[in-house]
Amino acid sequence: MTLVALRKWLVTTPLEGKAALMFALGAIALPTVYRMSLDGIVMGIGYCPYLVFVLLSAIALGWKRAALIAIVSVAVVDALFVGTRFQLIEGPTDMLGDLGFLLVSGLIIALVQAIRTAFEALVGPTSADGVFFSLEGGQVWASWPTAGFHLRLGQLDDVTETMKEFIAQAELGKRLDRSTRSEEARKTSPA
Repeated sequence: MTLVALRKWLVTTPLEGKAALMFALGAIALPTVYRMSLDGIVMGIGYCPYLVFVLLSAIALGWKRAALIAIVSVAVVDALFVGTRFQLIEGPTDMLGDLGFLLVSGLIIALVQAIRTAFEALVGPTSADGVFFSLEGGQVWASWPTAGFHLRLGQLDDVTETMKEFIAQAELGKRLDRSTRSEEARKTSPA
């Protein structure tokens, strides 16, 4: 996955409404079903399948909903896979496992949020149509609908000169195109 794709994924608006609810339910149900399928085969990995879904939730739903998913996940794991079924925090081992899971989940969520915040600082607003230019700290930035992020073009003075040259070249191209079309029209018109 390229950095551009990762950046685009992290700066998109988190899911809302029905899509967010379905994602949240899946983020609890899928690791639970997976973990249940391992009962009697593997022991001691109650929390592991849920960490991936905490990460995906932090990316797709934002930090608040990901934190809620981590809390619900720890309750499900403790109730179903740690100690006696349907009993929460039976002893110090349960509490230590639950706290460890919540700590790791918090670190995952914080890391995703820090990366998202850093990318948002680079992204800024994007244009719905055409190219959108902005200026920040003497740097010129550009975006366009398919980019999903801003591209730094350089210092204002440098970009201004380059744009002047570009506009002059574009005007020359238009004039040459018009004169070529005029010449072709004269050749094809009956005399």
